[in-house]
Amino acid sequence: MRSKKSAAVLAGALAAGSILVSAPAASANSYCSSSGYTESGLPNLRCTKLTNGVLSHGKRDLYPTVGTRVTTTYYKSGGAAVTIRLGWALGGGNVSYSTAFSVSSGQTHSRSWTTSANNLCLNSTGFLSTSTNTYQTPAAHC
Repeated sequence: MRSKKSAAVLAGALAAGSILVSAPAASANSYCSSSGYTESGLPNLRCTKLTNGVLSHGKRDLYPTVGTRVTTTYYKSGGAAVTIRLGWALGGGNVSYSTAFSVSSGQTHSRSWTTSANNLCLNSTGFLSTSTNTYQTPAAHC
């Protein structure tokens, strides 16, 4: 169960830019509610529970510089190794994908991108693409 105090502390740390939303521990990646929220409950970190893992997507302001750091993470909890690409899209725009790489059960992989504008409050979505399917998170926002 989420506590309001821990969510407030995490929200403050994210706002201050002291927490990067990339490559969290496997246990942190394993929780994803049916409404697409991670354990923190913050709207700028969203997730999708998959059969063999959790896909999450988050972003943070790069204060005091201008820009936003977006990160898409996949924690693979089971099944055979698979080749994937991680990506993200702002609004309904084109998806920017990483190069392909292999991920095995028990591994967490993240890819991050930096925008030159402050896009923290604009909707962004994380993507995971395999040779046969594409999955996405709900939109992250502020």
